[in-house]
Amino acid sequence: MDSSVIRNSKLKLKGSPLSGENPQPFFRQNDLDVAAGPAFPRDKKVSFGTESGFRVLPYTMQDRYSRELADMEFDSVVMENDFLRAEFIPALGGRMWSLFDKKRNRDVLFKNPVFRPANLAIRNAWFSGGIEWNIGRLGHCAHTCSPVFAGVFESDGLSILRIWEFERQSGLFWRIEFALPPDSPVLFSYVRIENHDEQDKPLYWWTNAAVIQTQGARALSASDEVIYIVPEIKRNHFNIEYPHAAGSENPSAQKTRNTLNVKTMDCGCLPKLPVLPGKDASYPSLSYYSNEYFFQNDIRLDDNDNEKNDSAFFPWEAAVYEDGFTFGEMSTFPLVFRKMFCWGQGRGGRRWQEFLSLPGQEYFEVQAGLSPTQLHSSEIKAGQTIDWVQAFTSFHVDAYQAHQADYNAAAEFTADQLELQIKKDALIRELEHGRKRHGMEARIISMGSGWGTLEIRLKKIKPSGLSFPDESTGEAQIPWISLFQEGSLPQRPPEIGPGSFVIGSEWERLLCASPARDDDWLTPYHLGVIYFERGETRKAVASWKESIKRRKNAWAYRNLALAAVKMNNLRAALENYRLCLLLDSGHDISFREEYIPLLLKSGNETQAAAELDECIKNAGSLEALSVPLLQAAAVIALKREDDVLLDKIFSVESAGIREGDTVLVDIWIEREIRRLCRAGKTREEALKQTQKALFDSSLVPPLKIDFRMY
Repeated sequence: MDSSVIRNSKLKLKGSPLSGENPQPFFRQNDLDVAAGPAFPRDKKVSFGTESGFRVLPYTMQDRYSRELADMEFDSVVMENDFLRAEFIPALGGRMWSLFDKKRNRDVLFKNPVFRPANLAIRNAWFSGGIEWNIGRLGHCAHTCSPVFAGVFESDGLSILRIWEFERQSGLFWRIEFALPPDSPVLFSYVRIENHDEQDKPLYWWTNAAVIQTQGARALSASDEVIYIVPEIKRNHFNIEYPHAAGSENPSAQKTRNTLNVKTMDCGCLPKLPVLPGKDASYPSLSYYSNEYFFQNDIRLDDNDNEKNDSAFFPWEAAVYEDGFTFGEMSTFPLVFRKMFCWGQGRGGRRWQEFLSLPGQEYFEVQAGLSPTQLHSSEIKAGQTIDWVQAFTSFHVDAYQAHQADYNAAAEFTADQLELQIKKDALIRELEHGRKRHGMEARIISMGSGWGTLEIRLKKIKPSGLSFPDESTGEAQIPWISLFQEGSLPQRPPEIGPGSFVIGSEWERLLCASPARDDDWLTPYHLGVIYFERGETRKAVASWKESIKRRKNAWAYRNLALAAVKMNNLRAALENYRLCLLLDSGHDISFREEYIPLLLKSGNETQAAAELDECIKNAGSLEALSVPLLQAAAVIALKREDDVLLDKIFSVESAGIREGDTVLVDIWIEREIRRLCRAGKTREEALKQTQKALFDSSLVPPLKIDFRMY
C-alpha cells in the first residue's frame, strides 16, 4: 500500500442490542462526597469533587438490553497505511474499535470480541474495548452508545476522518480529526472543543484507551507521582437497606452510584504505594482490587523552577509488555494528566471483565485528561476554543530497560524510545494543520443526532466547519422544532410518553411563551422537568399539578412522587406512584422499578410482593427482571427467610448491574449472618465470624452476583 486510505466497511460480531430507552427523566444529584488523604497535594484540592454529581438530562437512560447475544453488524470506517489499520464505529460514539500493527501482525488495543453493554456509563449502557472519547460529565460519556457524525475531507493532499457532535449537557461542540500519513507509524488525532455561549462552563475530557492485560504488562508515564483511590470501606456493610430509598431526589437514579461510601483519594510515588504493600503498582496484574492511578504530569511543566513553557511540554503514557511490544501515546498541552485503570485480580474484578466480554479477556485502561483526576473539574471560558493533538503508535523497546525496578529510569528510557516514534515537531505541525483546516467541511458518511441542528437554530450560531444538516433531525427533535417554529408543542397522548427532554433557559422561555391549551399536559410537564433539574422544587410541583389538571397522566404523577421523596413525604410519594399505576401508561416497567423499592422502604412488604408478582408475571420469569426489581425480590425473600427463592435469585445473571453495586452480595452475606444467629451465635459473634470467613475466602459469594471491586 503506497498511501493511506479511508474506506467504509462492516463490523460483524455477536452482541446484545439496545432495545429502547427509559422514558423517565433522571434528575441530577449533588456532587460526590470526597475526601483527601494525608499526602494529597494541597494545590490539587482546588475543584476536587466539584461537578461530580450524577446527571443525565437532557438525555434519557439507555437501560433496555439483555445478556443474550445475537448476530450484529455495524457500519465502520477504516483508516489504513502500511503500518497501521484503525477501525471506527460512528454509531457507537465514534469509538475506535481496533488499532492493528500491520508490521508486527498484532493488535495494539484490546479488541472486544463481542458487543456486550453493561451499566457503567452516564446513560447506563457502556461496552469495553478500543478507544473512547469522553466529554461532558464525570463518567463514560452520554454518546458512548449513540451515533455521532462522521465525515471525510482532503487537506494538504491527505484524507482526514472527522467525527463530531453537539454535547447537550455541557452545551459544547466537539470534533476529532484523524490523520494517518502514508509513511507514518503514528495515528494523529486533533481535538477541538468550542464554547459558543456567553458563560464559562466546566469542561470534562478523558481519552480512554483499553489495552490487553498480561501478567507482565506495565504502565509508564512522565511522572512517578500519582493520585490513587483508597479502597472503600462500607461502614454499614452488613446493615442491609434497600438502596432506592426515600431521601434521594430520584430513587431510580440511585442504581447509578453507591451512596454508602465517601470517595477517598491520596497521593504517592510509584512504584511503591501504601495500598499495595510489597508490590510494584505500575503492573496492573499485581493489584488484587480495582484501582486507578492518576499521573500528575503537570509537575514536569516547571522542572527547573523557570517560567512554565506549555508549548514545550508533551505528556505521554505507555503500556509495555514482557517482550518489549509497546503501546504509546503522546499529546500537546493542555491534555496533561494521565491515568491507569485496572480491574484487579480479585474475584469481582475478573468477573467484571468476563461480564463485559467473554472468559479469558483481560484489559486495563490508559487514559488522558485535562484535570488532575476525574473528580476534578476543568473549565472552558465563554466563547473559548480549546484544542490539542494526541498521537497513538506501537513499537518495540528493550524489555529489560523498560521493566527495570527503578520506575523513573524505566519511564525515562521508554519516553526516549517513544519520542523516536512520535516526533515533537510532528505534534506541533499537526496542531497547526488542525487549526488551519478548522473551517473546512467534511463530506458526511455517517449521520449523528439532530440536536446540534436545533442548537444552531435556537442560538443563531455556526460552529466553523461542522455540518448539522436538517436531515439529521428525527422523531426526538420534531416536537422541539414545532415549539421553535410554531410556538407550541404538538399534542401528544400521554399513553406514548413525554418523548425527549430539553433543559436550559432558552427552551424554558419558549415553553413559557407557549399559549395555554386546556388539553396540553406536555408543556407544563416539561417546564416542571426544567425547574426540578435546576433545583426549583416548588415551581416544578406547581407545573406538574397543572399538567395533571389539564389531562391526567402517569408521568407527572411520577415526578410529583420524586418531589415528595425529596421533601421527605413518603406517604405522598407512595400515593402519587399509586395514581401512576391506575393509568394505562403506568404499565411501563420504569414506574414499578421505583414504586416497589419505596413500598419496601415504607415497610409495606405485602403490597411490594404483590406488585413484584405482577412484574414477574409480565416479564415471564424471575431471570427477566431488571436489577432494581431483582434486588427488591431478594429483600422480600430475606425478610421471609425464603432460602429457595434467594438461591434462585443469586443464580441470575442480570444485565443491568451497576459498577460498584454490591446489594445482592450484601444480602447474601446478611443471610449467612442470620443463619449463624439462628444457630445460637450473638449478632456480634456472627458478624465477626462472617467477616473472618470472607477475608480468608472460606466463605465465597456466588459468582453470578459477585461484582465487588474492593
